[in-house]
Amino acid sequence: MGTMSATFEQWLEFVFNNPARKREWYRDEDFDSRLEALELTDAIIVQYMTRLFLELGVLRPYSLDQVDQGLWFLLGESSPGCSSKTLLRHEAALRDRVACIHAMSSFFRNFILAVTPGHFDPKAPTVGVTGVAYMWWDISPMRFYMRSHVPGLTGPAALLSIVEKWKLGAELHDAVLKEMADELELEIGPEIHQATLRVMSEVLDLPSELCQFSALHGLGHWHAEHPEQVERIVDAFLTRHKDLRPHLIEYASRARLGSVL
Repeated sequence: MGTMSATFEQWLEFVFNNPARKREWYRDEDFDSRLEALELTDAIIVQYMTRLFLELGVLRPYSLDQVDQGLWFLLGESSPGCSSKTLLRHEAALRDRVACIHAMSSFFRNFILAVTPGHFDPKAPTVGVTGVAYMWWDISPMRFYMRSHVPGLTGPAALLSIVEKWKLGAELHDAVLKEMADELELEIGPEIHQATLRVMSEVLDLPSELCQFSALHGLGHWHAEHPEQVERIVDAFLTRHKDLRPHLIEYASRARLGSVL
């Protein structure tokens, strides 16, 4: 593509127009070369993800299994592309990263709500996009960064502190540092935290147990960083909704205290 980045339509084809299979397309040997050929910057990826979350008709050509696999690719911390890490790096403007997170609320309301069942049991097998919707806030690099963060330390100091605790040999120590170097560029500022909490609270009010479980799952993980805010959100939800099924009430009670897996 020379010096031109892929268009939005080309990016969509790359992410979603792939066979849905057990070994995901993004584990193939040619993945790196295909991704590099798109010549995408963080700023462009944030822009394209925002469009995806807002312009939901763009997913019509793809099956739910293809969409499911594509969303795992975009969101998953273990995905080789891990596009959602762009929300935590500073190359894209903060206002654009925040806008992308806010757009996730529309995606749940206008897409997830329409293609998933109303009732949900987190212990039952998932189909279509149900699993990725439930795990949305758990598989993202925001969740990874929060659980690996060392209070009081930032950047290289935090990373070195974590690695030193492992008491690795010199060669392995250096290899791990190199592998984790990308984490030095990540930062979850207060604006990102608050945008995420707001979206989870909005998703929590959607008339769908799946959406409610998803939001509660995320809020439970955010409790460690924002206990009072999470407790207020969950308390208000339980006050507004008096007809919830017992298993959802029980899960909300656990999420309110940060007791989710």
